[in-house]
Amino acid sequence: MDKIIVAVDLSDIASAVIENTAKFAGAFNSRIHILHVEVPVPTYIGNEMVQPVIPTDNEEEQERIRKELSAMADHLHQLGHEADFELAKGPVVETIVEKAAIYGAKLIVLGAHNHGFLYRAFIGSVCSGVIKHAPCPVMIIPPKHT
Repeated sequence: MDKIIVAVDLSDIASAVIENTAKFAGAFNSRIHILHVEVPVPTYIGNEMVQPVIPTDNEEEQERIRKELSAMADHLHQLGHEADFELAKGPVVETIVEKAAIYGAKLIVLGAHNHGFLYRAFIGSVCSGVIKHAPCPVMIIPPKHT
């Protein structure tokens, strides 16, 4: 198991997911690729009744995210792991699955959130979407272990 992708959402559980990934990667001497996926902002929203919104990327926010991802990779380096990071844009599930295939990942690691039934019914779950379409095994770190 030479390559692991750990997809992080930069929530409060991300650091615990990284720690659990480091423990697992240590057992297999795996290289770790940290992935954060941003959903792209539409370039045009509006109609005759509503003024169009043409959003622009917030460079300060993108830089903050890159710094957080870099800090995670640096932490993994300090623990003796080979690690890098990527900030990608796209639909979250599809992008994680695509990046895992491109990277040649042997494992995808994700953190689970404690969302209720209605959230899962209407919004869905990144974890379940990745599990359905992943090109490799998926390990879910439940909230109680984060």
